[in-house]
Amino acid sequence: MMIKRRTLLALPATMALALSAGTAFADGLMDRATGDGLRVAFYNFAPYAYKDDSDTLVGTDVETLSAVLDKMGGKIAEANSTEWGALIPGVKADRFDVVAAGMFVTPKRCAEVQFSEPTFGIQQAMLVLEGNPEGVSNFESVAEKGLKLGAVAGAAQVGYAQTAGIDEANISQLPDNPTGVAALKAGRIDAWAVSAPGVRQIIASDPGGVESTPAFSDVAGERAVSHGAFAFRKDDAEFVAAFNQAMDEFIGSPEHIAILEKHGMTADELPISSTSELCGG
Repeated sequence: MMIKRRTLLALPATMALALSAGTAFADGLMDRATGDGLRVAFYNFAPYAYKDDSDTLVGTDVETLSAVLDKMGGKIAEANSTEWGALIPGVKADRFDVVAAGMFVTPKRCAEVQFSEPTFGIQQAMLVLEGNPEGVSNFESVAEKGLKLGAVAGAAQVGYAQTAGIDEANISQLPDNPTGVAALKAGRIDAWAVSAPGVRQIIASDPGGVESTPAFSDVAGERAVSHGAFAFRKDDAEFVAAFNQAMDEFIGSPEHIAILEKHGMTADELPISSTSELCGG
C-alpha cells in the first residue's frame, strides 16, 4: 500500500508518523520484491511446492506466488527447500522473506508470522491399502478401531488425530509422503492422513496398491477445512496488505483455477474463510 507524501502531510503529526513508519516496512520488502526479488522457502511436498521430473520447482503455492508478485511488478529471486520445522523460524530470522509451502493458517502460527489471505481451502482424506481392509473412513474411525495412523511430522493432520482421540502411541509422524506410503504398504501404519488433494496426488503418481477414502470436512464435530496461505514476517504486515490487494482478484480467477487443476486440486477447494477468522481460532 503506497501512501503519497502529500497525504501524510495532511494528517495529524502522530498519525502521519505511524503511517510513515509502517510504509517503511512495506517499502523495504517491496523494494526487494521489485528489485532482486524475494527469497522463498518451500517444503518439497506436492501439490503445493515440489520439484518435477525436470528438477523444476512447480506447485500451486509457488506458481500462485509468482503470478501475484508479477502483478505487483515483483519476482522470486531464489527458492530454498527447507525442512518443515525450519520454515517459520527461518522467515522470522530473515533467512528468507516468504514461506510458500501450503502452510495451513492456525491461531498458533498466526502468533508467530503474518499470513496472507488464504489461497485454498481443502478437505481431508486418508490413504489406505487397496480395498480398505480396516474400514477406515476418517480420524474417528482410526481412534475407535485402535488403528495406527501416519502423518507428516508437524502437519495439521497430527493435531486432527489428537483431537479425534487417537492414542499418541498410534500416531507416527513421518517426514514425507513417500515414507508414509512405504510405511502403509509395509503394515507399520493402517492409514496415511493427508489433505484430499495430497491423497489424489499420491495416487496420480501411480504407487499401486492403495486408494483414497472419501473426502471429509469434520473432525470430532468441528469443521476441518484447512486453509493455506503465504507466511511473512510480522514486520512486513504493510507489504502483506499490498500483496493481498494484488491477490484479491487473482484467487478464483481462471488463471488461478488452471494452476490448481494442473496440480490435482479443483475449484471446489477455493478458500471459504478469511485469515482473520482463521487466526481468531
